[in-house]
Amino acid sequence: MTLIAHLEGLEDSRKDINKSYDLIDIIFLTMAAVLSGAKGWKAIKIFGDTKLDWLRLHRPFEAGIPTRHSIGRIIRGIQSESLLSCFEQWVNSLRKSEGKEQISFDGKAIRGSGHSEHLSALQLMSAMIVESGLILTQKESEGKKNEIKTMQAMLSSLEVKGAVITADAMHCQTKTAELIRERGADYVLQVKNNQKKLSNEIKAFFHKTARDTPTDLEGRFYSDVDGEHGRISEREYQLLPITSWLTTAEDWSGCQSVVQVNRRRTIKGKIQQETSFYLTSLADNVEEIAGFIRNHWAIENSQHWVLDVTFREDESQIYAEDGAKNMALFRRALMNMIKAHPFKDSVAGKMMRAGWDDKFREEIIFGQKSAKV
Repeated sequence: MTLIAHLEGLEDSRKDINKSYDLIDIIFLTMAAVLSGAKGWKAIKIFGDTKLDWLRLHRPFEAGIPTRHSIGRIIRGIQSESLLSCFEQWVNSLRKSEGKEQISFDGKAIRGSGHSEHLSALQLMSAMIVESGLILTQKESEGKKNEIKTMQAMLSSLEVKGAVITADAMHCQTKTAELIRERGADYVLQVKNNQKKLSNEIKAFFHKTARDTPTDLEGRFYSDVDGEHGRISEREYQLLPITSWLTTAEDWSGCQSVVQVNRRRTIKGKIQQETSFYLTSLADNVEEIAGFIRNHWAIENSQHWVLDVTFREDESQIYAEDGAKNMALFRRALMNMIKAHPFKDSVAGKMMRAGWDDKFREEIIFGQKSAKV
């Protein structure tokens, strides 16, 4: 089933007198317009007026296209929790588990959703399957500092059994690790100064091992290199199993290994170096763990870049009611659809094609099996 089909179960909280325009019609209009490059209510209205014949091939649109103000009012008025429930049902119907999934949790502020000093920018946490780029869900967080509780709440409701959970250092929390293990998943979490004692102990553990028993590091080393446009990134990963010497590790549910990552970046002849540490419930396979660490940051950076540069999310001035949350969810749904289409092109390239080509737009929204256009 397509997302549009799943939305038939969406709660319509409008009073009867305000139901001149069908709710699913307006959601379909909005998503098709945003897919085609529309950035605001006026652009969505223009798309609707110029593409009404095409829209009516898929939905009735008996009342035509509403004004831009009415479009905004309808989208803002959708109950975000009901919309999210439909989104999650749709995503679960698409989700295919092949091997060990990596699920990356990542927070992002939508800067344009803040309105004066009285309304802070919307902060959202997303969960994404790294291998496919499929966004599983999103949840509002009341500020950056509350992301810890937000992620823990998401873990309690998501199906994560058998997956590997990755997140940034903020989420290196004993309660989070315990919850991940209770849910039948593994974790790879970066350790920084928010866990200062643990961080210092891991650093000392690697130093002691290299000095006293360097043979313990043999066979537990992996390195990789990549780069382009004058930038070279080199990474060296070393893994050590947890021992009784690491006293603070006893507090971490299921913890089996610690990892040290030495990064060296060369940018136009200038060298930058840093060392990071990770705690994980996985054991032995340093190359596999290295992949989880590397992929977490690659996915975070690419997702933010697409949302901000291609969808212009940070420039969105929508803030009233649930408008910002709903539009953010539409963008993430469209990212899922765009990435699922097999045509070889960037997200921006596919959106450009969708703006010009009615057939291609249909294929993204309703599904397409062939890689040919």
